[in-house]
Amino acid sequence: MQVSVVGISCHTAPVEVRERYALPGDLAGRLLRRIRADGAYEEALVLDTCNRTEIYVAGKQPPDPAPYLLERIGELKGAALEGEGSGLYRRDGRSAVTHLFRVAAALDSQIVGEHQILGQVKDAYRLALKERTARFYLNKLLHRAFRAGKRVRTETQLSRGSVSIAQAAVDLACQVFSSLAGKTVLLVGAGQTAELVARAAIRRKAGRIIVANRTLSRAQEVASALLAPGQAEPADETLLDLDAGTEAEGVRCPALTQLLSGKLGRPAQSSPPAPAPVETRAIDLGGIPEVIAQVDLAVCSTASPGLVLTWEELGPTLGRLRRCLFVVDIAVPRDVDTALGRLPNVYLYNLDDLDRVVARNIERRRMEVPRAEAIVADEVARFATYMNCLEVAPTIKLLQQRFAALREAQTARYGRKFCPDDREQLDQFTKGLCSKILHEPIAFLRGLSEDASAGDQLAAVDLLRRLFGLESPEEDP
Repeated sequence: MQVSVVGISCHTAPVEVRERYALPGDLAGRLLRRIRADGAYEEALVLDTCNRTEIYVAGKQPPDPAPYLLERIGELKGAALEGEGSGLYRRDGRSAVTHLFRVAAALDSQIVGEHQILGQVKDAYRLALKERTARFYLNKLLHRAFRAGKRVRTETQLSRGSVSIAQAAVDLACQVFSSLAGKTVLLVGAGQTAELVARAAIRRKAGRIIVANRTLSRAQEVASALLAPGQAEPADETLLDLDAGTEAEGVRCPALTQLLSGKLGRPAQSSPPAPAPVETRAIDLGGIPEVIAQVDLAVCSTASPGLVLTWEELGPTLGRLRRCLFVVDIAVPRDVDTALGRLPNVYLYNLDDLDRVVARNIERRRMEVPRAEAIVADEVARFATYMNCLEVAPTIKLLQQRFAALREAQTARYGRKFCPDDREQLDQFTKGLCSKILHEPIAFLRGLSEDASAGDQLAAVDLLRRLFGLESPEEDP
């Protein structure tokens, strides 16, 4: 069984390139259904987040998957996609397995050690199960990836003090405004990222949260949940390093520029008191023009395939603003028309801007990376050993050895009850009996190599090894 991954991420391409390959909404499911209908690969999985779009495919001997996948994605999005020089990467075999395990362990994230990626990998797996493109191989592979991610989180301090992109956006806003106390925050989108932003803003004493979503009922659900007691979690240590000299290319907010050059004082780093009750409101996307003039910070994180905050709808209103509006667009594809960022009082940032501001990780987490990489390497080796044991020829040999050992043990135990002349016949009888018992299983295994798909072959060998108690490496947890 061969696995390959084709993808693009924040490490290989800027956001304006990544958004061409993004698969928001139902596009990931539609791509999986197309792959299954075409029969191009036996198994497939799509991992689509704000920082990456990756497609994993598996089969007996899959050809280069990039041309096929680019053509299918282009058909779904109605635009031809480039391969060469676009930031697209491809990894095969053990390299693809290692890449997935590093992704699940948050070693390949924009912010190393962030918490969300393991849940996003699990969501991708659930979608593949729903679309019936995850079978035996991806089942085993993904559960091993989950274990690698869990081990890194529990056996190292890589996640300690880390923040999500949502938390980083709020931390940056706090540096711009000095404080979010009493500020109005607009969340465009009502998914998990929006909730993380809201809770981070509440911890920073935001006075009002407006949740805007295409579906009003979902916006109301999130707004109500924010009022529930005990929902504000302890603040994570910040990753933002805004000391003088930190690179912040493209940052044009005057307050932030002064802060970076050391001309503004820092807010006190004491532990924040318990947040005061926050006012919440839910609106649909059509209500944004009516509230935008009241907003101090807007964070956009929808899964919309097109722009949500457009020049046509908001340009005139924002052009008359007499105060600063800070907008962070963490959606891929982007939600905000870049023309809005050229207005004098609108300061627009996207994921790549956050990447430039989040220039350095804290030393404690950086020192944990080698330990995390060692865990990933160990899990990759375990998975490779496990898959190698599912090959047909070694399994037949183990099966024969297993029955030979059983036969020898039983003849040694009961042979003394037979006279010497009968022991030879006993030996021949037990050999013949074992041979007849093994005939059908061995014939079945040999037939798998010719008739079955790679996934079915692996599943059948795995089942047979379990039935006969053959030696195998540690199973999935």
